[in-house]
Amino acid sequence: MCGIVGLLHRGSLADAPARTRRMARSIRHRGPDDEGYWSDSDIALGFVRLSIVDIEGGHQPMANEDRSVWVVFNGEIYNHRELRRDLEARGHRFASDHSDTEVLVHGWEQWGKGLPRRLNGMFAFALWDTRRKMLFLVRDRFGIKPLYTARLADGTILFGSEIRAIHASGLIEPREDCDGILEYFSQQNLWGSNTMFAGVDQFQAGTMECIEPGRSIRERYWDYRFSRRRRMRLADAAAAHRTILTRVVERQIAADVPVMAYLSGGIDSTALVAAAHRLDPRVRAYSCLFDLTDVGDDRIVDEREFSRAVATYLDLDHIALELPQRSLAASLDATVRALETPRMGMAYVNYLIAQRVAQESKVVLSGTGGDELHGGYLYRYQAVMPPGRPAAPTNAWLSWLRDRWHTRQEHEHADATHFNLLNFPIPHAQIAQAFAPRFRSRVRTYEPRSAIATVLEACPYDDPLDRMMYVDAHTYLHGLLVLEDKLSMAHSLEARVPLLDHELVDFVCELPWPLLCDGETGKIVFRESVRPWVPDAVYRKPKMGFGPPDASWYRGALRPFIERRLASDRIAARGVFQPEFVQSVLEAHFSGAANNLPIIWSLLSFESWCTTFGLLGGDLDEQTDLAGTLAAPQAIERDATGA
Repeated sequence: MCGIVGLLHRGSLADAPARTRRMARSIRHRGPDDEGYWSDSDIALGFVRLSIVDIEGGHQPMANEDRSVWVVFNGEIYNHRELRRDLEARGHRFASDHSDTEVLVHGWEQWGKGLPRRLNGMFAFALWDTRRKMLFLVRDRFGIKPLYTARLADGTILFGSEIRAIHASGLIEPREDCDGILEYFSQQNLWGSNTMFAGVDQFQAGTMECIEPGRSIRERYWDYRFSRRRRMRLADAAAAHRTILTRVVERQIAADVPVMAYLSGGIDSTALVAAAHRLDPRVRAYSCLFDLTDVGDDRIVDEREFSRAVATYLDLDHIALELPQRSLAASLDATVRALETPRMGMAYVNYLIAQRVAQESKVVLSGTGGDELHGGYLYRYQAVMPPGRPAAPTNAWLSWLRDRWHTRQEHEHADATHFNLLNFPIPHAQIAQAFAPRFRSRVRTYEPRSAIATVLEACPYDDPLDRMMYVDAHTYLHGLLVLEDKLSMAHSLEARVPLLDHELVDFVCELPWPLLCDGETGKIVFRESVRPWVPDAVYRKPKMGFGPPDASWYRGALRPFIERRLASDRIAARGVFQPEFVQSVLEAHFSGAANNLPIIWSLLSFESWCTTFGLLGGDLDEQTDLAGTLAAPQAIERDATGA
């Protein structure tokens, strides 16, 4: 709902308030409705607001009664009413009518460092305790809301909702970080503390930090717990899940502005739209379709028949936006500018549909997070089955899993599988072939094998399915959430993710695997839960990733744009990749010998990043005219019937 910034300088920066204003205004897109500032001799706080809850009374920075505790907060606390009642019963007096922000300052007074564990929501906040001269930084369990930090040699600490805010302080210049670049191309993601900008770190999900004079303590306050102890019949588990999901959606459509929803046609978004529509028939659904002219087998990625079926089944107010084949060329730079660092997936599609929703609303429901904890990635679970086991798990195999009897060979197989799944689009073995020697010499510490091993070593589970789910949640899911936030907030749109509500997540983490995935079907309890709400075709529909038919588009309408952006002379000028490697990737894809969509997307995103942020040679087209290359026809809106 907002953007937060701050400078903890402890008296070393007389102009800290002015710098904080520049920081906040650099992220005004996150909060165009209001801004606020507060400072003392040690710290300066800034805030920009997208007004969604308690529009009249929710101004920030916000303080407690005696102004000894101040907070700037980005996100939503869905259980703020319950927390408010609890705190009022303990004698706390609230100044606002129903601001979720105010529970943070009173919650700090009451529970101290125990506060984050009581919050159900998506959030990143910075709280300043004037008595203790202590800064308290927190990010939500899953990393739905972003937070970045930087630490200067003199002890000054900067923080903000986006990297650009830290650069706007004038205290850190934008420079590339080679470790971050290698990490992105090794994982198509950045799930640790690295960013692609030198000196700027990503604050970790589920983490809090207390920063006092002379000491700083950062600790994880929450992690995934897969107890698998809830023994239920499928019908009972589905009924319980449906009841919880209804409560969740009711909580998350609560706002003082209209709430809309994405509708891809998959079961996650369909379930949310159906639940929201049952609670509020005014909820409108938005779908993204793609021009399928000459796309061949790539037609399978288009889900228009399913989204239309849902719209008809539920009698929805439905808007379908059809993207032309050259949409990537027209929107890539804007998408990367919004993301700040390249990310996974064909992110420009998310950017464009968010842009359309933002024309009519400030809040949208997204199905992100539905697969990772409900057992949706069937092929990934099958991949960690030990050698010699049947292709689909039998009851005996599931029993074997529950008993957690594994040999060293089986552990090694599972961990090797994790590495192969996570190490893309440039595998470890291709690093020397892909990257220029000078670039490799600038990489300080990042190494793909050790980075992936670190995630595996942190996993407290032996069960290979739990290990796969744990790793996916800490890596792939986090990347999706960063993408969801950045590309919606670029348009002053807040994306809410009900399938990651704490109550729902805690419930499914207690369910045994046979209720989640049986080796042939994924998301079993989820499907049965929402079966009464969705068309039968959606209930039976297999897992499909949301994305455009770019593999075909790259070989056709987008080929001139790609060849221009990834020309050998440009690659050589950047000094990061071997031009021969890039050209071999393109030739293999254009000829149809390989589907190199992930690496081509990453290369295009990286090239755009260098141009957009003036790094590694900056804009190599300053003296040329790219208008003809970048021009693209407008997207076409269609109604629910496709007319």
